[in-house]
Amino acid sequence: MEEINATLTTSVSVGTPTPTHRRLTDSEAVLIGSAIAIGGNVLISVALNTQRYAHVKQQSNARLQVKGRPQSYLRNWIWWIGLLLMVSGELGNFAAYSFAPASVVAPLGMTTVLANAAIAVIFLKEIIRGNDVIGAFMAIIGAFLIVNFCSKDEPSLGLTGPVLIGYLRQPILITYLTIELIAVVMMWYIRETKQLESVVLTLLISSVIGSWTVISAKAVAGMLRATFQGNGQFAQPLLYIMLVVLLVTAVLQIKFLNQAMATNPATVVVPTNFVFFTVSAIIGGVVFYQEFRGLGLLEIVMFCVGCCLCFAGVRFITLAHEVAPRRESQDLAAPYISAPPTLFGVADDNNSDRFVLIHSRESSPARHDSFDR
Repeated sequence: MEEINATLTTSVSVGTPTPTHRRLTDSEAVLIGSAIAIGGNVLISVALNTQRYAHVKQQSNARLQVKGRPQSYLRNWIWWIGLLLMVSGELGNFAAYSFAPASVVAPLGMTTVLANAAIAVIFLKEIIRGNDVIGAFMAIIGAFLIVNFCSKDEPSLGLTGPVLIGYLRQPILITYLTIELIAVVMMWYIRETKQLESVVLTLLISSVIGSWTVISAKAVAGMLRATFQGNGQFAQPLLYIMLVVLLVTAVLQIKFLNQAMATNPATVVVPTNFVFFTVSAIIGGVVFYQEFRGLGLLEIVMFCVGCCLCFAGVRFITLAHEVAPRRESQDLAAPYISAPPTLFGVADDNNSDRFVLIHSRESSPARHDSFDR
């Protein structure tokens, strides 16, 4: 602990130009990061529904065509607007990690589900349900508790190579990563050798890998923030190592999440993935970045209560939108139910005539939209 604190103090005080403007306080940085995360998740929700509209419109046009090959959705400008919004939202989530703790950014992924419910009522004219109101209320209260009782001890000038090396040398972190790696290998081995299609097992693998994505994303974002504030980090090899870890783990996380979405209903995968991913991300942030450092017992308890309220809120909202199998008309009134966002992915749903596009998310979080080839 003392070594990390000393390294953090040294990295801020030595070799860093004195800023001419007022430096953000820790509380201000956390609030900015939380606001960026919420805004990014709302953008992602709008993007999902925009792309859904493009797919449904493309299907409608294809049915009206008697001859000729149906036009690809890639030629639809509405779909590209959705993609642009998606990228903007993902960049917002990435930037949020440079300001706020990972244990705050990850639970705020519930904003995507909350925004989807709001879009369904406001724009798609869907009838508001009691579960929507209860779920939204619980999620909002949970988000308030998380932001209010989280750790405000964030490096004011971002993360630097020496600070991250100090974190990596923690014996508890080495033990934690070793246990996680062994657990992932064992779960994967059991899943493959026993041919198990357990959604819990698959999402546990995805979520544990996702915690590594969150850890590396925060490291890269923090080092880039330090660079933009005058303390260059491009000469630090750890920046590129973390970037590789971020890309590899993100791909693996999406792979396993897609497999779960391809064989299970979204109303099961979404809340389960949100809980597993958020818990893994919080534990990873607490162990790696010591994000509970300086918190009292009451603050930790209230933070955990906030997380539980977010979990329950997401469950209520997804239950409210549990619908029967889609009609061939692809009714627009059914909104996307999406998990915390990460990246795009494609999963085979064991139907040769259709395939599934999935969006899940920091990182995190799934969209499950089937349409004809």
